[in-house]
Amino acid sequence: MARLIRAIEMVAGTFLVLIALLTVTEAGLRYALGMRIPDAYVGATALQGIAIAWGIACTTWSRRHISVDAIYELLPRRAQRGIDVFASAVTFGAMLMLMIMLWRKTESSLASGELSNDLLLPLWPVVAATAAGIGAAALLGLARLGRDILDLRTR
Repeated sequence: MARLIRAIEMVAGTFLVLIALLTVTEAGLRYALGMRIPDAYVGATALQGIAIAWGIACTTWSRRHISVDAIYELLPRRAQRGIDVFASAVTFGAMLMLMIMLWRKTESSLASGELSNDLLLPLWPVVAATAAGIGAAALLGLARLGRDILDLRTR
């Protein structure tokens, strides 16, 4: 599992680096030479969506989502485990629904032939990469749910 998480983190990190490089290059060219990179905005937006989706997958497994745990910390251990199971089930359900909707969007984008503005590149691969990231989040959410159920039973 550690290798899978590391690979997912590498995907998210790679896309963040690509966003930074594209943004810095675009800004430098625009201000220094008055030139622009075709579809830079669309590209940065697409890369950001992919990075966020794969980042959500990382946080789903490791429980690094934003949370408020004031009441949680006051509860007994068994109640905390019950809340963990509930939270994991909700997270898994949300990621599963989001994945389904993104795959539907991928299909409709492919069917409609949506293209970028300048270079006329198809947009469905971007939506598919985002859907794959959310699919990884759903898979890791299911694994987390299974682990939480086992923790609840054993303690």
